[in-house]
Amino acid sequence: MTDKKTPKHSSIDLDDWKYQLQENKITTNSRWITLNELPMYGNFVVPKRDYLPKPDSEFHGLWIPEIPYQMLTRFTKENDTVWSQFGGSGTDYEVANYLNRKCLINDINPTKDYIVKADSRSYRTPEQVSMILSHPPYWDMIKYSEDVSDGSSKKSLVDFIKWWKEIVDNSILNLKDDGYFILACGNMYKNSEEIELGELMKNVLLMNGFILKQHIIKDYGETKGSEAKNYNINYYRQLKGGYGNFYGDNIYVLKKTKSKNKLKEVYNEILK
Repeated sequence: MTDKKTPKHSSIDLDDWKYQLQENKITTNSRWITLNELPMYGNFVVPKRDYLPKPDSEFHGLWIPEIPYQMLTRFTKENDTVWSQFGGSGTDYEVANYLNRKCLINDINPTKDYIVKADSRSYRTPEQVSMILSHPPYWDMIKYSEDVSDGSSKKSLVDFIKWWKEIVDNSILNLKDDGYFILACGNMYKNSEEIELGELMKNVLLMNGFILKQHIIKDYGETKGSEAKNYNINYYRQLKGGYGNFYGDNIYVLKKTKSKNKLKEVYNEILK
């Protein structure tokens, strides 16, 4: 009897890959859809897993348990340690426990007793981790507090990106070489301009020792903005203001390793 064949970064049995595709529904597709759409080739329809924690926010379409479930399964091994930088309601922690991963989790305003009260710009994990799960605030789209450690308190986009750069610098110290960084952040509309906030934040990572392995676009699912009444109001405003609708979130899968394409040098050249 031979040992099972697994990738370097996960516990998936490659000899049983059909189980992961057909039964466990682990996807490599880059578009995730949720509600009221029929499955189409190349899309991943997010399954309903009753054994995972239920989101407890009206904005639950942004960060759903399926994200850590997919990422932890694909890019970590059982018993690995991972770090959830913005603890929220503890979704990452619960999913990690279900998948037999150890989760270190912090937040500046913890809601559960297992979430450490700490700032992700300075929090040092007891050991280097195999993965970082990061769902930061979308700048000031939702104002959480005026605390200087809170990204939503930043008065300008420049200040927000500087705040994010401090988190990236600290993440580098806490993440193993070849470890994975999962960033979820979409676009926002401010001052008559659409800002690709997630792209800006992803670029900070690319300029500081990471490479991009996959860019996933996931629809928001059920949010207040998708309700019929609010949709109609937004539609009218979009016609009047000359801008568009976006109901997709970005998930970036990045790896801590050198770019063979020398992307840091490319970015430095562009920014001269």
